[in-house]
Amino acid sequence: MIDKEKTHVNETSTESLEELFLIPREIPKFLLKQILELVYDIEITGSHFIPKTGGAVIICNHTDYLDVPVQGVYIDRKIVYLAKYELFHPQEDIMAYIDSPKSPFSKPPLSLTKPMIRLLLNRMGDSFSKNLQHWGGMPIIRNHYGESMDKKAAMDYYAQLEDYMVSILKSGELLSIYPEGTRSETGIMGPFKALAAKVALRAGVPIIPSGISGAHNMSKPEAFLSGAAFKAKIVYNIGQPIPPEDFPKSNDKKAAKELTEELEKRVYFLKDKQERRGKPRKFITKL
Repeated sequence: MIDKEKTHVNETSTESLEELFLIPREIPKFLLKQILELVYDIEITGSHFIPKTGGAVIICNHTDYLDVPVQGVYIDRKIVYLAKYELFHPQEDIMAYIDSPKSPFSKPPLSLTKPMIRLLLNRMGDSFSKNLQHWGGMPIIRNHYGESMDKKAAMDYYAQLEDYMVSILKSGELLSIYPEGTRSETGIMGPFKALAAKVALRAGVPIIPSGISGAHNMSKPEAFLSGAAFKAKIVYNIGQPIPPEDFPKSNDKKAAKELTEELEKRVYFLKDKQERRGKPRKFITKL
């Protein structure tokens, strides 16, 4: 017979122990800000448009790995990010190398150390993953259809993911989405997917457009070797939120399409210029 009270105590103790290894978000945020400002010349405009509380979606064009830290560091609120699953489990690539036949760990005496190395890597990976999620990271499988080769399973997964994002917004979190779906290889903004508009419409929360310029390729080693990265001008402009009452009044699919088109225009403007409207611009529904 299971002693539920004892089990609950053990689970609580385990959770408390795990919390001891969680690093407060302010520490990496402070350190990252020092590094960014040491290397780059960063300008932020429109930060007052970010609501202090309540659920909201913030969107931005995606030009470089730098986009996320710039946004996360210079916005005061905690931001929830969608990130690929692999980022939360870096130990898996290392273990795959260790287990490969060409690895020096494939033969004695190094092969004898593999169980211990695997244990340490898993512990470190679990701790890293928990900290990323504590700071706002949200792991997702970006190519679920390619992984499973099961279209229905993939569709179910993405439907559940969308539901989860809506629940995050309804709980009062600030969710960041890059509507292009991936980083631009050329620096030119690509077409937007409708996910950000869909979850904002479903959750009934404002959506905040923003745009970044100057970051493209500035995190690459070549930018540091050539000196181009040092004091490179990076501008991040945050625009007026579109409140739920200004969303298009049409069916869900059409509303998401219209809202996405409007957001694409606003982000395209904000990537080069700062917001100048003193009052929110009304959303004009197409006839």
